[in-house]
Amino acid sequence: MAAPLTFDDLYRFRWIDHVRLSRDGERVAYQVGWADASSRQNRSRIVVRRLLDPEPIGATGGALRDHSPEWSPDGRKLAFMSRVGAADQLFVLDITTGGTAQQLSAVPEGASAPAWSPDGSRIAFVGAVLSDPEAVVDDPRPPEGREQLRRPPVARVVRRLDYKHDGQGYVDGRHHHLFVVPATGGDAKQLTRGAWDVTDYDWSPDSTRLVVAGNAEPEADLQRELNLYLVDLQANLLRLGGGFYLSSPIWSPKGDQIAFIAPNGLDVGLLERLWVVPLSGGGPRCLTADFDQAVNDSVINDMRAGHATRICWTAEGDRIYFLASGPGVTAVHSVDLQGDVREEAGGLRRIYDFDVASGVIAFCASDASSPGELFMLTHGAEARVTDLNPWLHDRYVAEPEQHYFTAPDGWRLEGWILKPQGHDPDRVYPTVLEIHGGPHAQYGWSFFHELQILAGMGFVVFYMNPRGSDGYGERFRREVVRDWAGKDYIDIMSSLDQIIERAGYIDASRLGVGGGSYGGYMTNWIIGQTDRFAAAVSMRSISNLVSEYSQHDIVVWGVLQLGPPPWPDLDELWRRSPIRYVQNIRTPLLLTAGEMDLRCAMSQSEEMFGAMRLLGKTVELVRFPEESHDLSRNGRPDRRVERLRRIGGWFERFLGTAAADRPAPEEETQVLAVPAAASHEWAKTIAISTRPPESVLVEEPVDVTAEPEVIQPVVSELATAEAPIVEPEALPDLPGLSDEAEDAAVELPTQTAPAVAEAAPVLELATQPVDEPETELEPPAEPEPLAEPEPVADTEPVADTEPAPEPEPLAAETEPVLSAFDELELEATPPREAELEPRPSSADVMAEAPALETLPEPEPQTPLPVAEPEPERAIASTAMTQPGLQTAGAATPDVSSTLVAWPSGSPAAAPGNGAPAEAGSFEEATSVIPVWQQTDPDADPKGTVSLQAMPPEQVASGTGFAALLSFESGPFAGRIVALPNQMVSIGRAPDNDVVVGDPATSGHHGRIEMRAGSFWISDLGSTNGTLVNGEPVIEKQLSDGDTIAIGQNMLRFTLEA
Repeated sequence: MAAPLTFDDLYRFRWIDHVRLSRDGERVAYQVGWADASSRQNRSRIVVRRLLDPEPIGATGGALRDHSPEWSPDGRKLAFMSRVGAADQLFVLDITTGGTAQQLSAVPEGASAPAWSPDGSRIAFVGAVLSDPEAVVDDPRPPEGREQLRRPPVARVVRRLDYKHDGQGYVDGRHHHLFVVPATGGDAKQLTRGAWDVTDYDWSPDSTRLVVAGNAEPEADLQRELNLYLVDLQANLLRLGGGFYLSSPIWSPKGDQIAFIAPNGLDVGLLERLWVVPLSGGGPRCLTADFDQAVNDSVINDMRAGHATRICWTAEGDRIYFLASGPGVTAVHSVDLQGDVREEAGGLRRIYDFDVASGVIAFCASDASSPGELFMLTHGAEARVTDLNPWLHDRYVAEPEQHYFTAPDGWRLEGWILKPQGHDPDRVYPTVLEIHGGPHAQYGWSFFHELQILAGMGFVVFYMNPRGSDGYGERFRREVVRDWAGKDYIDIMSSLDQIIERAGYIDASRLGVGGGSYGGYMTNWIIGQTDRFAAAVSMRSISNLVSEYSQHDIVVWGVLQLGPPPWPDLDELWRRSPIRYVQNIRTPLLLTAGEMDLRCAMSQSEEMFGAMRLLGKTVELVRFPEESHDLSRNGRPDRRVERLRRIGGWFERFLGTAAADRPAPEEETQVLAVPAAASHEWAKTIAISTRPPESVLVEEPVDVTAEPEVIQPVVSELATAEAPIVEPEALPDLPGLSDEAEDAAVELPTQTAPAVAEAAPVLELATQPVDEPETELEPPAEPEPLAEPEPVADTEPVADTEPAPEPEPLAAETEPVLSAFDELELEATPPREAELEPRPSSADVMAEAPALETLPEPEPQTPLPVAEPEPERAIASTAMTQPGLQTAGAATPDVSSTLVAWPSGSPAAAPGNGAPAEAGSFEEATSVIPVWQQTDPDADPKGTVSLQAMPPEQVASGTGFAALLSFESGPFAGRIVALPNQMVSIGRAPDNDVVVGDPATSGHHGRIEMRAGSFWISDLGSTNGTLVNGEPVIEKQLSDGDTIAIGQNMLRFTLEA
């Protein structure tokens, strides 16, 4: 059996990057990197080879790090950067003669980004220089040795927002400017100056000018805009144009126009597109306006930092080559000047760098089993050139299993599963849900060491792309803008529920969650909203949006993501801050962070750690000195290994790594609190057996001797304080190790709720019967026809066998994108000591729900037994005529309720989706119901209901009840549950507070919670949805007397007087 991957395998990997072809297309240069264990440094060298030769013809042997090779126009020389002391400098090597490379730069703060002039006479580069001497008070003493770039200053004087950059540190008055130097050596000339930075540049074909991207305006730190400038060799700077957040300007071979990458606007979340601007006059023209993919590489892994935005003209100037991100992939595309886009090199992989010359495309690509190799494509034929990690062929590398899911409002979602070695579908495994950062990054078909380690340790790893991710179009990507922890949270949790039900081998009692950056923020958020996870790892995270708002190194980006400055009203940012809900957290949490992380500040992890520690919760903070936000990708190797060890060890400690036998079906018991007539005093709790309810309920005897602790009566009243937090018992240390993971699953169809039948009788304890007044129901309103918008490409709800209505999640592109920040006003209540913070639910995020179209009425169907689920198919949501059964009409959405487009069919499972759970297990797939059907009282339901929202000991101790849920019809008609003033979860899984063993109820179906004195119900992405008064909802405030349809049960919600 092949050995699994381990933490220390980081030292064995070889990574390829920065591939460059000679102009004739016959030779290629690239850099190969590795983590050196002895020096504890990341090292690299330059390799040169002929494309058709199996062996390299040469390589640099720098002392530490050679990188960024660039060919001279004649193909005889190679320019590259190499570390000299503490800074990189420019070198040139003659490939034809060999020998020693010649150093051409000596910029004290370092050089980068070399580029030959087309005539080969000069080389341009970017150098860091002190351009604002008043920004720093320097220590006058010289550095101590060549390895120290400079001493820490006496003081830093900050007047601009851009005073720090993650991975670079504090600016200290230094900026990046353009230099040129003779190719044969000599003095370098600085062409740009001032308190601004050159971000990209390119030579003109005649070698007399350069086009430069940057912003030289005095208030540039308050703007996201970058401009194009032309600068000649005499340092004359001319502004060419602006209005874009642009990058990668490149001159056409004919010299008549410049291409660049930019979104169509300055807002965040917009797709990067390819533009050309003529130098003869006129505005820029978008070439990829009809191409709904970003011109970038957005797929992430932990093998390399950064994302390429390289573009290349053909020698004839008739096409431009670029990278574009599709669903889980990055591919090479090209476009002509009329906007005709075609894919040149693709597949299930991430292509992260490329070059084009003389009809040859050379590119670096990673797939699920390889960190990256060099490929070439000639005349449509592709060949792999390198095999940098042959040792991986003898190791266990888990193959991703692709899954598709459906969000509660119809969006199609994609995710993957990694299975442990020797996976047995008849057993259940601890599982880690992994969440990516960005939020506009994406998971995909790329090698991820951290996730492979977890799979090798014995975990199932689940990861998916929620709304906000790149790769699925602009509308999908913008769904998270000004809506953090909104729709993406719903997508993640509903997909997790779906994959648990579909796979059958996930141990729902041993779930872990982890993520980095925005994924760390989401991890912090999740454990404040639910207790279903047994362990969490939050990496380089955010915990407090109020304090983080203007604290990081990309403040203007954050303003666009979160909304304008919130002062003096901080309620919305605070409501979306994970730390607000810290009192709710019961999940053991590991926090990891780099002490020089200037993106998600170290203080964010400190805040979460301090709050949890003060509350006596299980928490640990691991700090990595000197490390930036990119610790996991390019941090010091020993620290990267230690980080992996800590993550794996945490999941091992709280989840264990061993597979377990699938749990046998357990008989469920209902704990029933029974009211005594009109006074609503709770006399005792009765256990109801698993037999189906009779048409006439009969009082059952109570065994007083068996349950003496629940005999004392408790007066039910509307409590004013929430129940105190109960910390979970510490879990024993378990063998093994572990890491992170992610999700994937399927969301299913629609159900139509019936009108509520007569109120179910309540079990009475009084010796004399008490007459209960009958409730008269108004006839339901006629259903309103609902309009259906146009489908959205690649993001439509999945249908099984029939075409189904597909919602358009957003309004027309011309309409402004509003967020819950703009639409919702949350009533703030001052927290009290020992109070749980109310957890917001998913419906806040569904404020702009898509409209529905009237669907055709189905043929009358014969009701099937409850125990046999209906085949998955498209379901009409109109009323169904049955004797004695009425269907509630559609309600008009208001501010406290959101009507959503429910999926009309079950997505087809992808090949190899895994075995379903055994029958009888709560992990069994949820039955899909076409309409709610009257239950045969003589039928034996597949499961029972265990209503335990208020434990018996709380009943006996006098704890008050705030509301009642009465099962009026369905498999469990006659059951009653009392609700306290705290969150109560509802579903088929045994870890819910209210356990409903109905096959049409999802594992984690929904929840009811108190917010600002009112009860709210939330659907958690269930298969058949939740209806309130006949209306499908994601979230709704409950009123006294509301009817709730969950699975095949109709419940009535009543407030205690």
